[in-house]
Amino acid sequence: MTKINIFDRTLKIIARDYTDTLLELIFPDVPVRLLGTLENVELSLPVRPVDFVHRVEYDGMEYILHLEFQFEHKAGFPRRTCICHGALTEQFGLPVVSLALYLKPRQAPIPNEYVVRLGGRVINRFTYPVVKLWDYVQEIRSGRYRGLAPLLITLAPDPDESVLREERALIREEPDDRKRADLFATAVTIASRYFDKAFLWRFFREELELMREATFVEEWILEGIEQGIEQGIEQGLQMGQVQGAQHAHRDNILQTLRARFRLSQQEEKPLVEQLEMIDSLDDLKDLFEHALMDVTMTDFSTQLDDKTNGRHR
Repeated sequence: MTKINIFDRTLKIIARDYTDTLLELIFPDVPVRLLGTLENVELSLPVRPVDFVHRVEYDGMEYILHLEFQFEHKAGFPRRTCICHGALTEQFGLPVVSLALYLKPRQAPIPNEYVVRLGGRVINRFTYPVVKLWDYVQEIRSGRYRGLAPLLITLAPDPDESVLREERALIREEPDDRKRADLFATAVTIASRYFDKAFLWRFFREELELMREATFVEEWILEGIEQGIEQGIEQGLQMGQVQGAQHAHRDNILQTLRARFRLSQQEEKPLVEQLEMIDSLDDLKDLFEHALMDVTMTDFSTQLDDKTNGRHR
């Protein structure tokens, strides 16, 4: 599995699900309206794609909003931001608003410009606003910016268990099941930078089941989810209840697919029939991993077809 920086994952989740929260935080006195989100924007320049840009409207005029999360400052970041800003302006033909959001507190000023000098004279200057998220810790804790709760452990001067309890309480208040699952998966992934994974399994044990519905699941979280499921299945196996174990695996697969891909009854029926054809517990366990990890339903269906046509049985 390709390893992705945990803060890239945080950016993806927050930028997708909580754009309105970020707009309120960045532009508290400006009535900016979100029009839509464009994902994985390829630029016609030798720089990596931009994870997200957003179409926003202010005073009847449309803009492209370009947000970049940074854990800590990197020397090449101002230059890259300048390049991306120009590329996005050319690509969309709209004015671009570029901002940087920083996660790791620091006392020194954060550079917010790309400057070209000749000798001691400034010839060109590109500037962009810097948002220091540690300035908004109280608003996050109050629930005003609940979507940023997974970042509290990074923003806290002393990341300890009490901060995790705050995060957990805030995330539990998210009414949308999928967003809540994504926030928990994001919170656990970020917390793994500061805490032992075994401790996190125990601390978030009640939320592990919910995390099956998340858009992404880190491999070690998947291991914790499977560990809990396997304990229940193993009890059945010890009693000779092989059929019960098969049923439990099939049910876990279907529940995960329903949550992740919003399956209709018509879509679910052939899946049930195909899963009933599979008796191997190893195959069913493998399919459960695919149900959690595959990006699209088509990817999972390909794996399921492979299992039922006899090539892997």
